[in-house]
Amino acid sequence: MMTPSSLMDNTSFFNILNLRTKYEQIVSYRDSYDLPNYNSDIDSLNYFVNSGAKNNRFRKSFKDAMTIATNIIKSYENEKTNISSVYR
Repeated sequence: MMTPSSLMDNTSFFNILNLRTKYEQIVSYRDSYDLPNYNSDIDSLNYFVNSGAKNNRFRKSFKDAMTIATNIIKSYENEKTNISSVYR
C-alpha cells in the first residue's frame, strides 16, 4: 500500500504523470468503479475525492486510488499558488 509521504516525496512532472496512470489503472480495471469517466483530469479527480467514496469505498484498491487522487490534487493546488517564475 502506498503512503502519502512516499507519493509526495518527488512530485515532479513525470511522477505526477505516473500517478495519474496508476489512478486510471485502478479505477478503470474491469469498469468496476462507479464513476462518470475513468480519466485523471483535475475535475474527475475532484469528483472522485468529493463523491466517489459513496459508491466505491468497498472496491478493490479504493484507499490507494483515494490517496493518489488526493495527492495529485494537492500537487495541482500547490503549483497554482507557487508560480514564482510568472510575473504580472
